[in-house]
Amino acid sequence: MVQLKNKLIIKQEVEIAEIFTGFETGNKYSILDEQGVELLYAYEGGSSFSSKNILGAHRNLDIHVIDKNKKEIILINRPFYFLKSSATIKLSNGQVLGQIKQTKWLGTKKFDFLTEKGELLFTCISKIPKIWTFNIFMNEKKVAQIIKKWSGLGKESFTDADTFNIDFGSITDNSIKYAVLATALIIDLRLFEKKS
Repeated sequence: MVQLKNKLIIKQEVEIAEIFTGFETGNKYSILDEQGVELLYAYEGGSSFSSKNILGAHRNLDIHVIDKNKKEIILINRPFYFLKSSATIKLSNGQVLGQIKQTKWLGTKKFDFLTEKGELLFTCISKIPKIWTFNIFMNEKKVAQIIKKWSGLGKESFTDADTFNIDFGSITDNSIKYAVLATALIIDLRLFEKKS
């Protein structure tokens, strides 16, 4: 498992086909360190062309996070949902790292990360007016932050290619950092993916 530093940048790749056709394609992300060096890559699988374009952001999907050697680090599996999404995160050996459950979706956005035993590891919250800032709380103490960056009028209007910055703050445990990374990807897919 790649050791993650204190800050990450997640850049969603622009899909030219989406710009010209309006059809949703599989999501792909470069995961970089602060200096812009690619550490990991994530890509969508597990959903068909029709489910992407009919069910949109509500579709079932898998996100594979791989290292430079194309070795899978984590797998994020999200089933179809109606209002509140949930996803299971597994390590490459099949062990469940935990589950992300969306608990609020109107006004305040809230996601809980539960361990394999169902215990709360952390909560991720975004409140009005800072709807692009997601604070991570462990034991009611802010420990990290995920921020969606403005991509510019062209990208924001014509694509769903987003950029997120993660500051792990006081988190030093690498497995918790991967849990936060998975949460950032789910936030993008749940809240910022264009609705079909």
